[in-house]
This record gives sequence, C-alpha cells and structure tokens, in this order.
Amino acid sequence: MDVRKLADKILKLSPSIRYVTIASLNGTILISEHKKSVKTTLSKAESRQSLQMAARAWKARKALAKKIGRCKYVVAEYDRVKRITLPGGKNHLIYVTTTTGANHNSIIQRIRKFR
Repeated sequence: MDVRKLADKILKLSPSIRYVTIASLNGTILISEHKKSVKTTLSKAESRQSLQMAARAWKARKALAKKIGRCKYVVAEYDRVKRITLPGGKNHLIYVTTTTGANHNSIIQRIRKFR
C-alpha cells in the first residue's frame, strides 16, 4: 500500500475532510496529512495520544471479531470534529477527521473503495 497516495486521495474526497493519518495497529504513524486551510486544534502529542487510543480500541474490537464479526468502521462525533477510523488492510488503520457537518457515510463508502 502506497500510504502517501492513499492519504492524498482521501484528502481530496471531500472539502469536509481535515486530517488523514495512516498508522499501524500499535499506533505508529506511517503518514499524517492535513489540508493547508485547517487550523490545528490538538498539539502533536495530543494527536498522537488520540490515535493511540483509537488503535487500542481497534485491537479490542478485533479480539471480539470471532463472536460478533469484524468492525467495519467507527465514527466518533465531538462538538468540533468527527473522527472516522477504518481498517487499512489487516495491519493498518485509516484515521480521518472531518468537520461536524460532513456526510461521514459517503466518506466511509468512498474510502472503502480505495482498499
């Protein structure tokens, strides 16, 4: 998987997309890109912490997959952003933040076509 090309494709999907990060399941960042117009809200350390929390939660979901099926995506909506987490193959996560008004269903479906 060419992570740079994938991140660029995802960023171009919607004007609502703010950040795209592709990481390993242990939270190691392979690439993190954002739109130039985006004002960062979290520090780098806080962003890394948020990603690591998402990675830990994803691992927990994987452990339950034999009983309830594999997780297809997770959406967390906050007051100022939405966070979408999807699998990027077997060993990676795609972590996207959007504006709160984003059509996350459309974005998720389009990202899933890239994999």
